[in-house]
Amino acid sequence: MKITYEQLYMSYPIFNHLLNESLPIKTSLKFQELVESVNPYLLEIENIQNGLIEKYSEKTKEEGVVQIIEEKRDVFLKELEEALDKDIELKWESIKLDELGEDISISVRGLETISYLIEDYEKLAIV
Repeated sequence: MKITYEQLYMSYPIFNHLLNESLPIKTSLKFQELVESVNPYLLEIENIQNGLIEKYSEKTKEEGVVQIIEEKRDVFLKELEEALDKDIELKWESIKLDELGEDISISVRGLETISYLIEDYEKLAIV
């Protein structure tokens, strides 16, 4: 399955949330494997972001605080968007929504964020 770095970046907090939920054991193991497989990509995203912050920021008066230079903000955002637009190939077989179990709590926004992992997501009627 192909996703973008941006999709991964947006999905990771949801993955972490799911790792702390009571899921059926097979589903839990599947999500654990997924998270372990995407960690190198997340590290790469962090390195890209840190490099761009270093390139386009200045230190403030507060120790350890940096701020993107106002005149460079658009360039910073453009480069970050370009970097996050790259594809990643994930080994993941889509799951059905009922494989998440009945007792899971996840927001509608969170569910939408990871919808690419769920086989029958499009069939749901969320109103």
